[in-house]
Amino acid sequence: MKSYKVFKKPYILIEDCKNKCQPFYKEYVNSDAPKLHLDSPTLCCPFQAAKKYKQSGRRRHIREGFCEICYVRFNNYEEHIEEFEHREFAKDNSNYKKLDIFISTSAFENIGPPEEYIPQSPTFKLTPASSGRKYNGTCSNDNEKCSQTLHFSLISTEGCLGQDAMLFDHFIAEIFDK
Repeated sequence: MKSYKVFKKPYILIEDCKNKCQPFYKEYVNSDAPKLHLDSPTLCCPFQAAKKYKQSGRRRHIREGFCEICYVRFNNYEEHIEEFEHREFAKDNSNYKKLDIFISTSAFENIGPPEEYIPQSPTFKLTPASSGRKYNGTCSNDNEKCSQTLHFSLISTEGCLGQDAMLFDHFIAEIFDK
């Protein structure tokens, strides 16, 4: 007959389903056994107790103030925005005429690039001879050897990729064939 052990304290017992391996057990003598919390959220450790948040003793403060939409003083903000008069005032477009006039006369409406602005990419800059693709050229200072290096910047190419590539190749050929 096989020997057996009677557990008197909390324990963990791991057995093989097919009984091919010897069971493994651990008995916790000093009440330091881990507690399994089955109500823990998914993907969280079941051995950590969920944090319990205390309800604060303060009640939620009722917001008092003045409504700038319908020009009325109110005692409770949540109740005021639910009122029929507030909603109707907010839906009426004639109440916003002064704001519309201010926006239409402001200088912010027609902001755009200046007319003489022409976006350029790629651009030429004179740089020391050690950087980037080189095209040997002359520098304003004859004592110092400089090279012209192409600097590229990203520009939008929505739907006309082939045309841009052709223009770019033509640009490169024109620059380097001088």
